[in-house]
Amino acid sequence: MKIITDAILKHRKKDDRYNNIIRKCVDGWEEGFKQDRIDAGPPGDEKIDALVSQLFVKIFERLPVPEEAKRYASLTRSYIESLGNLKAAEKLIQTLILRSEFVYRSEFGQGKADKDGRKMLSPRDASYAIAYALTDSSPDQELVEAAKNGKLNTKEDYEREVLRLVKNHDQFYVIDEAVQRLQLTASITSTPIRKLRFFREFFGYPKLLPVFKDNKRFGSNYDNAKGRLVGEADRLVDHILQKDQKVFEELLTTENFYVFHSGDNEAMTASSKRIRRIYDYFKDLDWQSFELDDLVKHKDFIAEVKMRGINADRLKSEEGGNFKGRYNPIGTFKTAMTSFTARFDKGQTAAAPFVSFPAHGLYNASTRTGLQLRSPQVASFFNIKLDNWNYPSVQPAKVVHRKGMLTHPAWLIAHAGNTETDPVKRGKWVREKLLAGYVPDIPITVDAVIPEDHHKTLRTRLVNVTEKQECWKCHEKMNPLGYTFEMYDDFGRFRTEESLEHPDNLIKKSPDKGGVYADLRDIYKTQPVNAKGYLDGTGDKNLDGEVENAIDLAERLAKSTRVRQSIIRYAFRYFMGRNEFLSDSKTLIDADQAYLESGGSFDAVIVSLLTSDSFVYRKQPSE
Repeated sequence: MKIITDAILKHRKKDDRYNNIIRKCVDGWEEGFKQDRIDAGPPGDEKIDALVSQLFVKIFERLPVPEEAKRYASLTRSYIESLGNLKAAEKLIQTLILRSEFVYRSEFGQGKADKDGRKMLSPRDASYAIAYALTDSSPDQELVEAAKNGKLNTKEDYEREVLRLVKNHDQFYVIDEAVQRLQLTASITSTPIRKLRFFREFFGYPKLLPVFKDNKRFGSNYDNAKGRLVGEADRLVDHILQKDQKVFEELLTTENFYVFHSGDNEAMTASSKRIRRIYDYFKDLDWQSFELDDLVKHKDFIAEVKMRGINADRLKSEEGGNFKGRYNPIGTFKTAMTSFTARFDKGQTAAAPFVSFPAHGLYNASTRTGLQLRSPQVASFFNIKLDNWNYPSVQPAKVVHRKGMLTHPAWLIAHAGNTETDPVKRGKWVREKLLAGYVPDIPITVDAVIPEDHHKTLRTRLVNVTEKQECWKCHEKMNPLGYTFEMYDDFGRFRTEESLEHPDNLIKKSPDKGGVYADLRDIYKTQPVNAKGYLDGTGDKNLDGEVENAIDLAERLAKSTRVRQSIIRYAFRYFMGRNEFLSDSKTLIDADQAYLESGGSFDAVIVSLLTSDSFVYRKQPSE
């Protein structure tokens, strides 16, 4: 009744003379309903039992067992006697959500323990364990039915359901909110949520998003480009997972990348051909001198190819150049033609060569703009200029000076500083994530600061401070690995010379503003980059040894048995939700064997893990 009263009164002025009348009527209704409830008496056993069952389903997604139904029905009656019907229901809800089951899932197993003291998960618990391991959500209807109908009692049953969910491409993964807030293209992939997220978290490339970088140093709009960079890293991982062959090796050694691409090769190719057709049609005409009447002559062709921003039906009605509002077909046409021409005729410049590139199709809204790819500056991370027509419309495509995710700009930025690279951080990641090693934390007595010297490279400055005896025992596990990535700057761009960015070394200052493809970077004195390093800890003497650069390192790491097994160990932790124990050794061995026998299938690893004894059975802790 209070809700009704408030809804009515909010539309009335405070001094409205009808307010008192409305209030009296509503108060009268409330009293009448209250009396009706009193006259009806307390609810019967049937209604109380139904309430308890309904709340259990809503809160715990299950019906109460007989003992629970009896206990909570009795508790509800006591609440009704002391609080009344409505307050009793509220109190019962509070009581139920205070149970640990509301927050935690119990997986203690059921039935008789085997000779090792283990019990198999109950079908219901198994359905939740499988669902959350693969989907981050409650069991779908098929899992619920399998648990209810006795079809989740064997490892074969587990395998059937795990395979179904692993292959379920209806569970799309969309790039996270942090990227969407940048108003960039959402990265929609066809890999189930948890599979892709494992590699996102393993490589850690989304961590680049909060890393601040200066637009001037980048030479363009870094803040926009970084979001697309994460999306295209996702797309590359998704592409490799879709093939599902030699997944780890591909992730570490692929030479093919997505660069300013929608992921739809058919649409990108069609768009490229469309741009070529427009260019070929107008290239021999004096289109730079076109007036409106000249453009009208080509109305039918413009309507056929759907030149963006030009309404062919309006061309004739706008004779004389009396354009309405912001609509300017001549200006739009010349801008587009300048863009097309810049792509074909090298040496010319354009503000935005891809401004009329509807890469997802003319009316596909998956880019959030619907008509064009956004943030072409992403190509700058790969040292690619988009005013070159040789840019491939079919991707992933080969990019020079790159090999695998460790050379992807997204990973390199995520493991760098704001203004410099970070060989220590990058080397530590390789040591711990791929080589299963361990590096102690920095002692609290150490001031971990690299000395400034505006005439030396970062590597030289780092050597001077970290190769002291008291520091080198830890840094020798990181630095030789991290140095190999010095062939890229802190934006992940390939380089052979390191720019000594300091006013004392300034050679040429560039303008602060320019077009989308104008390079705004200031030019400084440089020093040659030394990307040589050293690899040890692979367990294979043929792989250990001096390393030329990050590409050489990636090739060797991909051949290492230890690296493969280390990734599987992290997959165990991710999908099991816990660290491994010595008793899990067989599970890890079986998962590794499944990967090898399947030709490098990550799906095979997941199935092996989620049908293993480590997942299926639970053992009560000893007293």
